[in-house]
Amino acid sequence: MSCVKSRIEAVVTLSPSTCYYMRTGKCSLDIVTDYFISTSSRTSANELLFCPRLYRAMCNRERMKPLSITPCECGHAEIVTGHQRACIASRKGLQLAIRPAGNKLKSNCPICEGQIMFDKNSGTNRFVRLKVCAHDNITHPK
Repeated sequence: MSCVKSRIEAVVTLSPSTCYYMRTGKCSLDIVTDYFISTSSRTSANELLFCPRLYRAMCNRERMKPLSITPCECGHAEIVTGHQRACIASRKGLQLAIRPAGNKLKSNCPICEGQIMFDKNSGTNRFVRLKVCAHDNITHPK
């Protein structure tokens, strides 16, 4: 099994209901340096401890759980699953595994499409720069 490593620019879609930063204007990764929380405690995606907790999990065991992406003809990729993990990996410089979400390319990512159509970006889509690894044994969904 071989792995192709690269850097890509991908579009993540986050909102106030899925991101502490979008809700408050402050990234929880910049606020929380150390914490203790029971493993049985649940946190919502927009709560203060969600991303620090996910970052800890990514460092320990979930880093290579692949993100699903859709490549775009504009040269970017659109994240289909794992938006928070992509954002955290971008901020912390972690490498992530990726896999294609399907067999088709999109013509443009949501940001480039908005620029072509002169739409105002609502602020929920943004680019992240990712270090990625694509394994040759990942198959396309049928």
